[in-house]
Amino acid sequence: MVGIVVVSHSRQLADGVAELAEQMTQGKCPIAVAGGIDDPANPIGTDPVAVMSAIETVADDSGVLVLMDLGSALLSAEMALELIDPDLASKVELCAAPIVEGTMAATVAAASGLPLSAVKAEAMGALAAKLKHLGVEDETAGPAASQAACGDALTFEWTVLNPHGLHARPAAAIVGALAGFEADLTLECKGERANAKSLNALAVLGVRKGDHIVLSASGAQAQDALAAFEALARDGFGEDVDAPVEAAETEDQAAPAPSAVEGAIVGVAASSGIVSAPAAFFTVKMPEVPARAFTSAGEEARRLSDTIATVAETMRAQSAAAKAAKDKAKAEIFAAHEAMLTDPDLQPKLLAAVEGGAIAERAWMEVMTALKAQYEAAESAYMRERAMDVLDITRQVMLALTGEEDAGVDIAPNTILFAEDLSPSDTARLNKDTVLGICLQGGGKTSHSAIIARAMGIPAIVRATGCLSEVTPGQIVTLDGFEGLLWTAPSDEKAGELEARRTAWIKERNETLTQALEPAITLDGVHYPVQANIGGFADVEKALASGAEGVGLLRTEFLFQARAELPDEDSQYQEYKRIAAAFGDQPITIRTLDVGGDKPLASYPMAEEENPFLGHRGVRMCLSDPALFKTQIRALIRAASEQPNIQMMVPMIANVRELKAVKALVADCRTELGLPEEQAPMQVGIMIEVPSAVLDADALAAEADFFSIGTNDLTQYVMAADRGNPQVAELVDYNEPAVLTAIRMTCEAGKKAGIPVSMCGEMAGDTNVTQTLLNAGLTKLSASPSLLPNLKAKLRTLSIK
Repeated sequence: MVGIVVVSHSRQLADGVAELAEQMTQGKCPIAVAGGIDDPANPIGTDPVAVMSAIETVADDSGVLVLMDLGSALLSAEMALELIDPDLASKVELCAAPIVEGTMAATVAAASGLPLSAVKAEAMGALAAKLKHLGVEDETAGPAASQAACGDALTFEWTVLNPHGLHARPAAAIVGALAGFEADLTLECKGERANAKSLNALAVLGVRKGDHIVLSASGAQAQDALAAFEALARDGFGEDVDAPVEAAETEDQAAPAPSAVEGAIVGVAASSGIVSAPAAFFTVKMPEVPARAFTSAGEEARRLSDTIATVAETMRAQSAAAKAAKDKAKAEIFAAHEAMLTDPDLQPKLLAAVEGGAIAERAWMEVMTALKAQYEAAESAYMRERAMDVLDITRQVMLALTGEEDAGVDIAPNTILFAEDLSPSDTARLNKDTVLGICLQGGGKTSHSAIIARAMGIPAIVRATGCLSEVTPGQIVTLDGFEGLLWTAPSDEKAGELEARRTAWIKERNETLTQALEPAITLDGVHYPVQANIGGFADVEKALASGAEGVGLLRTEFLFQARAELPDEDSQYQEYKRIAAAFGDQPITIRTLDVGGDKPLASYPMAEEENPFLGHRGVRMCLSDPALFKTQIRALIRAASEQPNIQMMVPMIANVRELKAVKALVADCRTELGLPEEQAPMQVGIMIEVPSAVLDADALAAEADFFSIGTNDLTQYVMAADRGNPQVAELVDYNEPAVLTAIRMTCEAGKKAGIPVSMCGEMAGDTNVTQTLLNAGLTKLSASPSLLPNLKAKLRTLSIK
């Protein structure tokens, strides 16, 4: 990590600046001071030897940035570089940034792991937010300076093909791909330039489809950064640029005024469907800035930093949960929100605000209000709709800062929700079984709330001007999500037509679900079981309605997460039995506790690990705590004594020794309960997700009752690529030949041993690879409930032989 040295004529000033910086980063950044001289009578001055010592204190291979005040401080810093070892001196940069603002920005950047060049750049730009706030033009940042800075830069040019340009999600992909490179990266479009590592700067740049962009890169890893950007660009910045897009979704010009329709309010269709129900109104309130005293710039900055980190972690968890549930739309939106929230360009602006005397809440509102205004002023209508995302993020942080409770979207069941607009987080919390439709006076067809509504299958219209004033709570209305109309007073003839269309729509939807309830039989007459991945009893109804023939993966983490204490044996037993009973005699596979890695557990704190994905997780953690593990095993045995469709699945098994240890614990628990296997039959199988388990699959098959391939972890372990790291995202692909070979090897071992081999990872629900999985020898598939109808339909078109 880059070290920071503060040089000042005054020791008190140097210490004060360092203290402020340490509070900002909670001590994460190495910082040393060299202030004053050792003369009680005349303490003001600088000492080159003290500067040299400070540099040596914080130095490592990442380098050191030295910030100083005027006069002899600069001369002392220069002399210190002549005194130290030349190899070390080559890794030290003297920075002309203002000592207070520059140090704040530099320490935040260094603590984030940025390289020396980026840390220096952040320090040099530390005054930008203050200058802009005060309306002072930065005369040092003219065009000539910009050109000079990029004179020796490498460049890559590209014409953007994305239908909506570089909006928040492609921008997030760019930031994720470039953040780790030690290089100064600038993206230029139509004469405007933006930091390519800043999501907000990229989004506000307003790059649209067809625009010509130039990425400039300088620094140690400039060439690597350009290569990564080029690969991302050729992959559509994470989007399918060839996918058909409705004209309404790409239209940026003001739409012509809609023609009036007698008896209806005209809006824009956002999600298909027709519903009739009472109107229910919902408003969102932004927490007010509290009337409290300012503490100190350091304390206010720390409060902001801690709160932002907490909210970002929540967004990260929301994205991971959506991804696990195969809800790509929500996963991408929450990931984009996290990138927007953790944008490095926000930190200097927030620092400037608190240094100007604003309390944390006021600083946050000022900075985010300005950012929202930037989005609202964008040329692109699509980008203007992202302002709601900024408002959503602003509100979530304000709720955390003020401690106010988030009431969420609480409306009466079986109603149509009316609002000015809905934030993505509010939309994601809607219960589609009770919210029948959505009518927004504002919003847009491509807003993230509209995208989520479509993903949830909730009929919706947006831009329904007048809907909040012309409709009263409880009034029966009909929402037509096909035509974008809200009918308040249809004629008898129109009401009959709407009812007929609604009946036809419901019939078509029900037929699709009915077909899902039928077994999936291949063209050659083989019944192929299709099961559901669920995370608790709340998912049971959806799984059954989607045609699940049992459960291929029940994640038991739902019983352990968000709890102050671990669940006891009886509560686990009751829940396992309740879920199993809902599926009758269909098999239900219950995975034992799988935490660690990217799955922390509040009720069971674990030590931080340098590489948690290769550390103390899954069965490794459970075997190290027999009391914890046996509590769950006993609950499973008791439930299986009453529900014989229960089988136990163990995650992260790496060798036969671990599996035998688990089976020994199962035997011990049977003895303790007095429930031998004939009274409580329960198969014990394992997940295949560690490469060693694939290579030793024959031996494991001799001990296991079944295999289930977890392709998410198996892929990242086979390819040695973290699935959460966008820089290696192209490697995390289950279509890689090595991953497919691992799947075939596992199936062959299962076939030889006569045990079933299923799959419960993301690949199982991908109908593009279903034939490949049949050819490999899988005997059943398990996926998210929403994917089962299409998966069954696909199987009916294939042949196993």
